[in-house]
Amino acid sequence: MAAYRIFTQAPDGKLDPAQLLVQARRFFEATVEVLAADADGVSLALESEARGYKGRFVVRTRPVSERDLEEARTAEARGRAAGMSALATRCAHLWELEPVGDAPPAATLNLCALLASVALGPVLPPDNATLFGVRGAMERVERLCASETGN
Repeated sequence: MAAYRIFTQAPDGKLDPAQLLVQARRFFEATVEVLAADADGVSLALESEARGYKGRFVVRTRPVSERDLEEARTAEARGRAAGMSALATRCAHLWELEPVGDAPPAATLNLCALLASVALGPVLPPDNATLFGVRGAMERVERLCASETGN
């Protein structure tokens, strides 16, 4: 599966695991565990008992490229996500989020929301269909959870 790209304003693009842990519990009804961290990235596990899913992920940091910004502008227009590509231009780095194994889409989107909340930047999904932020990611989580329960 292709990676979700989360544009980040974090200094040097560094992912702060402690901040993720706090944000996950406080705002996202989830817990995050750092499984490993090295020069290649951070391995995380996210679980939401309230929503009934869990998954494993790898997050890698890299500088934003001109291609990333062009794809963000195109996705903004395609998805009518006004202003989101301008937010992406404020970000010098991005986090590439890849699910590991059979991580459910809802867990992936929940982690996208969590990462966007600390990154202060938009999420560009693998299909480049649109750009979205924390609210957009969590709306997608809610729709997925509702469709799984038949509500």
